Amino acid sequence: MPKIGAFAAVIAAAVLVAFPVAAGSLEIGPIRVQMIGPERTATLTIRNVDSAATNVQIRTVDWSQPNGIDDYSPSAVLLASPPLVTLGPGESQVIRLVVEHMPDSPRERAFRLILDEIPPQQEASATGVQTAIRALVPVFVTPSTASRPSLRWTAVRSGDGVVLTAINDGDTRERLIDLQVTVNGQPVVDAPLEGYVLSGGSRAWTLTSGAAQAASLAVSAEGEYGTVQANVPVTP
Repeated sequence: MPKIGAFAAVIAAAVLVAFPVAAGSLEIGPIRVQMIGPERTATLTIRNVDSAATNVQIRTVDWSQPNGIDDYSPSAVLLASPPLVTLGPGESQVIRLVVEHMPDSPRERAFRLILDEIPPQQEASATGVQTAIRALVPVFVTPSTASRPSLRWTAVRSGDGVVLTAINDGDTRERLIDLQVTVNGQPVVDAPLEGYVLSGGSRAWTLTSGAAQAASLAVSAEGEYGTVQANVPVTP
């Protein structure tokens, strides 16, 4: 399971697109932040679209993928200000992001903002269940506009299934959308897969139905820079 230091592991909402969207009673935009080259500052705006006031806590984490899964740890490099805001109905707040003390790197660095909406305490007579909303906003510091992903794939039998892994040797992330996996033209996943594959990282999926006896898997998806396709031999 992905780690968030001492943070809670349950994610109520994960928003990954690059335009304003609503997460619970918050409207957040942009939902993906990118700094390129020497840029080290950026902003995003949160707005309370509810009829009641709300509190929002903003935290920053380093984002990596050491073993095919997302791993988060508190960041000392990406700073967000203010870290806590109270928004009345219809009110907005600009969140300022600053990257500090980050060594030069030929690879893109990845972070996330974690925005937790903290419901006000209910009065003693109140009924119902309060739900805390969490939004995760990707933040990338990219070496240049020429940075590109470079994926290679492995498929390894494991028990009754196959572990399919995308490894990114490029200098920027890849985002896979509508990832289809087929054997002899037949799908082996119930629904399309998706997810980011970070620069220098990897993402793994365990496939069961129809994959274990296959000699190879065909994968296809839409990526950040066009269609992604590969024929992946399955190894013992």
